[in-house]
Amino acid sequence: MLKSQKGLTLIELVMVIIIVGILAGVAMKSMDSAIETGRIEATKKEMEMLAQAIVGNPALVSNGFRVDFGYVGDIGALPPNLDALALNPGGFGTWDGPYVVNSFTQATDDYKKDAWNALYTYNGLNIVSTGSGSNITRQIAGAASDLTANTVQGTVVDVEGIPPGVYNVDVDITINYPDGLGGMTSATVNPSTNGSYSFSNIPIGNHQIIAVNTTTDDTLLSYVTLPPKSTIINNLRFGSALWGAGNSPSANGLQYVSGSAQLSGGDDIEFDIFNNTGTNISISWLKATYVRNPAAYYERIRWANGTIANSTSPRYSSGQQVNFSSSRTINDGSTVTIRLQNFNTALNGGGSSANMAGVSFTVVFSDSSTINFSL
Repeated sequence: MLKSQKGLTLIELVMVIIIVGILAGVAMKSMDSAIETGRIEATKKEMEMLAQAIVGNPALVSNGFRVDFGYVGDIGALPPNLDALALNPGGFGTWDGPYVVNSFTQATDDYKKDAWNALYTYNGLNIVSTGSGSNITRQIAGAASDLTANTVQGTVVDVEGIPPGVYNVDVDITINYPDGLGGMTSATVNPSTNGSYSFSNIPIGNHQIIAVNTTTDDTLLSYVTLPPKSTIINNLRFGSALWGAGNSPSANGLQYVSGSAQLSGGDDIEFDIFNNTGTNISISWLKATYVRNPAAYYERIRWANGTIANSTSPRYSSGQQVNFSSSRTINDGSTVTIRLQNFNTALNGGGSSANMAGVSFTVVFSDSSTINFSL
């Protein structure tokens, strides 16, 4: 008996072809999705590399100090374009690149293109990839000033902890930093009588500070590390007894307690002062000067736990001398906490609360003592 042999019918063959086609389409779609995801991740990785080339890698640390601040740390300004990360933009002496490395020698500009071969858009604060059809953004900083306008402040004293007093004009404190044009520059200040000093508009990076007592040539050398959007406290102490004799302690005035300034609830600030003048000091008013945009006005001053000035409408403004309800005495060797409370964006207090984070203050007291701090 012969056995019949059956093959696939035409319908069955068509069904097999359809199923294979569906599976192939699903596989291709999945592959396209994986390729697109890979391009996105590769682009994000390259954008991070570009950001670190501009402002450095904060994870690179040596002996506890950050050592990498990228192009901005070397030049003192943001690069004009991404080309400046690979080629010196103008014979800059402080340029220490290249800050980026090309992946392919045949394509020397590949670092400027995303995974879809579209050029990145760079405006100084952001790098943007448009190749995917949707923007991918890597922010460099919220504002250029976060990178180029930082602050160093502190106090200078001799080995006995005595500030320079009337000899403050004999002390030169100098900071060296890149000038933003490919060279180096410096700024020099004399401390106040109570030893406080401050530098502003300093770019991120590691910078050298030199303090010289010009009458004796005593010299201090220190280094500060400035991350973005920062105020760094750098206190200096000479190794000699320079100002103890013949420099009346009573002329030194009240001093700011380093690091004591802080926010309380955002719209209140407080700070500590101490008296090491050798005599008790009576204070009858203070004048707080600060810059905030929009402007801010405060309602109350408290000395320790007591209110010594209060005005709701109008409130007190920057640079205004505020007389105390009665004078206050700070004894020699004592510390007092002062609070400026309820900062508001309206002079009559009808505006919104004013957050004072990042604001710098200069406070002058009725005895002519002057202190500086930033929040």
